[in-house]
Amino acid sequence: MIDGDKMAEARLRALLEDARPPTGGVPLDDIAKETAPLLPLLIELSQEERAAGDYESFQFRECLTVLTLLGRRLALLDLTPTTAVQVVQLALRAADESEALPARRFAERAVAAVIEGFVLGREERVLQQHESRAAKHLGPIRIDDKIFALIMSGVHEPSTLGEQVDALGRAMLDADAEIAIVDLSQLGEANRDRAAAMFAADEVVRMLGGSCFFSGVDARWKAAIDDARIALDPMQITRSFAEALAAAREVADEAAPARTAWRGLLDLLRR
Repeated sequence: MIDGDKMAEARLRALLEDARPPTGGVPLDDIAKETAPLLPLLIELSQEERAAGDYESFQFRECLTVLTLLGRRLALLDLTPTTAVQVVQLALRAADESEALPARRFAERAVAAVIEGFVLGREERVLQQHESRAAKHLGPIRIDDKIFALIMSGVHEPSTLGEQVDALGRAMLDADAEIAIVDLSQLGEANRDRAAAMFAADEVVRMLGGSCFFSGVDARWKAAIDDARIALDPMQITRSFAEALAAAREVADEAAPARTAWRGLLDLLRR
């Protein structure tokens, strides 16, 4: 069976090379790799089984599930629906050593499953593109030489929020700043994962030896914080960004003499 799988994959690559479907620059090898896991499942289904159309059997359900996943992957590669349909049709031919046409009902089901997955993948890709464009406008803002602010707005995935918190830490480290303000007042859809991502800023700033102030922590975020089991007591929570900024500047002024002395000692050690 392993040899049969390899032969089917070779036939698929040959069929793709011969058909040359429009891919928008996506290499045919990438399409073949995405399609290869489907071939053994197709090979296991004989022409008689495909023609019988027992779509409730395990083999059919497994095969149709993989077809749906293939459609999603082809959409994420940014192929067109027409190309996705052509790829699955070529896969059906590649899985059969005979030159007989695939059973019509099964072929229709296969195409329908791929299109279903393609629609899901297209929605996912569009969402990723929107998130990527929105994330370009995010990032830490330098208030002055001692204070940075991270003002988040819109709705973003926890991974994106975590990346911005990391960016805040890097910016503060590069600028030798020790005070941060994280504002949540414009950040949408509070939940446990988003709260965990945002309040990780406190730990990041503490690791730099600094202070972190949070503003915009309303009832939504307090509920999300409770759900995430985050302890707020050690953190510095303010009612507004203006209050956070005033508190941050007060801390910065208090720390200035010690910071100056520390810098002097560091300069001596560097000589």
